[in-house]
Amino acid sequence: MLDTTICKLYSQGYTLRHIGEKIGKDHHFVTRRLIKNGVEIVRHKTKKPYSENLRKAVSMAKKGSTPWSKGKKMSRTTNIKNMMAHLKYNVTFEWVNGFEDLEKIKYLNHAISRKRDYMGFTDDDYRAYIERFYYDNKFNSLYQKWIETGDKWIKPSLDHIHAKAAGGSLLIDNLRFVSWFENRAKNDIPLEEWESMKLHIQDYL
Repeated sequence: MLDTTICKLYSQGYTLRHIGEKIGKDHHFVTRRLIKNGVEIVRHKTKKPYSENLRKAVSMAKKGSTPWSKGKKMSRTTNIKNMMAHLKYNVTFEWVNGFEDLEKIKYLNHAISRKRDYMGFTDDDYRAYIERFYYDNKFNSLYQKWIETGDKWIKPSLDHIHAKAAGGSLLIDNLRFVSWFENRAKNDIPLEEWESMKLHIQDYL
C-alpha cells in the first residue's frame, strides 16, 4: 500500500523530498522504494504540484491581469543606478543626479546606442556629449514638441553635420540633433547643399 502511494505521488510530479514529507520518511527511503518497484528516477523532477490558488494566479497572469508592479514608481536613486549599470562609460552617481530630467538623459543615451554613433567615445567625450545636448536649444525644442505631440516626424534624431560617408568626423563637434524627418531627408547630402534645399521644407525643421 505504501509503495503504491509513493509511485502514484511520484507520477503526479511530487519531488522525492515532498513525498517523504507526506509519508513521514526521508527521500532516501522514497528513492529505494521507487527503484524496487522499477520506477526510473528522473533528475530535475518538477516541484510539488500547484495548489488551486496558484493555478488561478498563473491563469490570471496569462490572461493579462494587472502586473504586480503596476502603480509602483521606481525611486530616483534606483532609476539612476539602473541607468549607470547599463552605461558603457564611467560616471559618478553625483554627476547623473545633477540632471533633473532623467528621461531626457535616457533619450540622449539611446541616441548613441549604435556602435557607429559612439565609436571612439571616451568617458570624457560621453560626459561632454550629455552636458552639451541636455541644454541644447534645438534638441530641447524638438524633444519637447515630440513629447507633447507624439509626432514621429519631429522626433529628435542624431545627425552628423558632415556625413561620415563623405569623411565627416566622429567628434562631438560634428554632431547635432535634427528632426527625424530632416535626418532621413538629408541622408548624405553635403550640408551646404542641404541648407539650400531645406528652405522648402520648413514645417518639420
